[in-house]
Amino acid sequence: MNQAKSSDNTWMYINSLRAFMGPDSYLSAALLTDEVIHSAKDNSSSSLYTTLLQCADKAGVANPFPNEDAFYNFYRLVSEGGEFNWGQLLQLTMENNKMPVLPEALVTLMTEEFGGKRRTVMIAEAEKFVASLSQIIEQHPDSKFLLTTQNRDYQKVLEKMCDGYANVSVTLTNIYCYEFINKRFDLILSNPIFGGRDLVDDSHFICRETDFVALENLSLHLNTGGLLDIVLPARISFASGKAGDLRQFIQSNYSIRELSELPEGTFNYTGIKTYLLKVENTRPSEDEDIDIKRYSAGDRKNRREQLTSLEVEDDTFVMLPELEEQGNWSVDRIFAKQDEDFVAFQNSATRKELLKNVAEIFRGKAVRGKDPDGNIGVVNISNIEDFDIDYDSLDKISLDERKIATYILEEGDIILPARGTAIRTAVFHKQPYTCIASSNLIVIRPNSELLNSTYLKIFIDSPIGKKLLAGTQQGLSTMNISYKDLGAIEIPLPPIEKQRSIAKTYLEELSAYQETVRNAEKRWNEALKKLQQF
Repeated sequence: MNQAKSSDNTWMYINSLRAFMGPDSYLSAALLTDEVIHSAKDNSSSSLYTTLLQCADKAGVANPFPNEDAFYNFYRLVSEGGEFNWGQLLQLTMENNKMPVLPEALVTLMTEEFGGKRRTVMIAEAEKFVASLSQIIEQHPDSKFLLTTQNRDYQKVLEKMCDGYANVSVTLTNIYCYEFINKRFDLILSNPIFGGRDLVDDSHFICRETDFVALENLSLHLNTGGLLDIVLPARISFASGKAGDLRQFIQSNYSIRELSELPEGTFNYTGIKTYLLKVENTRPSEDEDIDIKRYSAGDRKNRREQLTSLEVEDDTFVMLPELEEQGNWSVDRIFAKQDEDFVAFQNSATRKELLKNVAEIFRGKAVRGKDPDGNIGVVNISNIEDFDIDYDSLDKISLDERKIATYILEEGDIILPARGTAIRTAVFHKQPYTCIASSNLIVIRPNSELLNSTYLKIFIDSPIGKKLLAGTQQGLSTMNISYKDLGAIEIPLPPIEKQRSIAKTYLEELSAYQETVRNAEKRWNEALKKLQQF
């Protein structure tokens, strides 16, 4: 069939289905209709509808068509329009459901080291690779492919797409389950689920977040010398706790070949910052280079445009001992080591400490409604100014203080946004009434014997402080900081007396600056008033 006509037909079929069903049912409707076309013996409307119901019952799925007329009209449309382009139908269905489809430029990066030795290949959750799937298979006829999916409709569509390829098999399985398959592969490609809150209920895994489970689980299914190419959220590079344990497991048991930062808008339906990680099942060596790259989106003018190319923007390498010394996989931090601010910070003789070791860090509380006469003040992002908090404009709520005891702000707490487009920090000062931070804010409560609040604000607001803070961001154009990950940044920790001296000088100079600004504004306004008298 002509490709352009096939494309037009796919849109025609989907537009027809839109009239009486949602995107979740498109594939089911197409699969059932296709089965009726190939199995029906009587073309009368009632007989065809009976066959449809029998096919749906046999497949164990609900009939997506609301009535006999709706099905018969669609059946006639397909009969006259020609067979389905299953790959295109799957891609459009996923896009309508706001599910990720990997752009061809990214798939090209993931398959550039295919080579002759990649004889056995798994493409995990292969529906996400649908835009490039046929091309990958056709370019590597000597490789045996296993395509996995968790969705029965996707399985059937993938089988129809690959019906003519003797070297391809499709299996229904869940890559987030331990021992999901009893095979090993020379190459595994994966773009796992990320950004959700669901945890895998399996104690086998080091970290139970789905994306991190995929990294661990798929790496266990590599042949010796096998390569795993996997797209992950940037959190894999810096998150602490169990995620840190997983990083240690990977770098201790596998060779990391590449860590690459992907550009904003690589995926249409998420702003989460993403990495491409390449892991090889060989003994890690201290002498081998780990490629570190940062990609740009080529000539794309804005993130709404489709990604058509990926170009290397920055390129360097590190060795395993350097990565181990750094303590995380942050590409930003690796490139920052070439930055003057970072080099000066690292070379400073000042003692450094993880923020979580010298401060309590927690998220603010979600609150609903407002009460102008309430007893509790709520600090929001909009209340944080360049140097202070606008206490006069705080929202008020009415609550029993006992219910918010763990959220009540204390003198010297540092407050900063958990999400937004700018990083602003402020030191909280006790008010005549009780105050809490909203859930859009992170509260840092320094151990006053070790860390001065104003000194910490000075550091966070500094060029190096902002760079370290930016390294914990999960988003791209919109900042999204996890309070747990924030504790993993290193801060300089001179003796408390020196911190207090720095804070004292800062406050004195700030006061002088603000007084100068007030006087200058007053003088300017007075002069302007005189000059404008005509």
